[in-house]
Amino acid sequence: MNRHISAAGIAFSALIAPAIPAMAKVTVYDCTFEQSKSRGGGWIPERLVLVDDSAKGEILVNDNVIMYFVKKPIPARKSGETSARSTFSWDLETRVQNQASKMTYTFSYFRNGQPAKMRAQPGGYDNVWSGEGTCKVGTK
Repeated sequence: MNRHISAAGIAFSALIAPAIPAMAKVTVYDCTFEQSKSRGGGWIPERLVLVDDSAKGEILVNDNVIMYFVKKPIPARKSGETSARSTFSWDLETRVQNQASKMTYTFSYFRNGQPAKMRAQPGGYDNVWSGEGTCKVGTK
């Protein structure tokens, strides 16, 4: 009976495969960054999750800094792509004691095993915080 089900499943797959368009891929970056106040000032998260959904044309990013200020994932944009790396950027708007500010983030994932890099720069200031980390990358 199991052979009959397997054969039926294979036959069904062969019939519908040509009718299914190539699925766009969803890439999930799950990264951890070393914590050091001298390099991150609390603005580089310990863990970052970024989902690049090419089917929807949507990129979402989430981390503990975003959750603290916004309470949900925010949109990101792809700001660079080569065969060696993918780079994403996003702006985090914050409000602390009725003071609004914007932090611009850049995250780069390197396919050759180099550490992932992240930087944060507050709008209107020369300060730049950075961190390096490792990522697990999966596709759906």
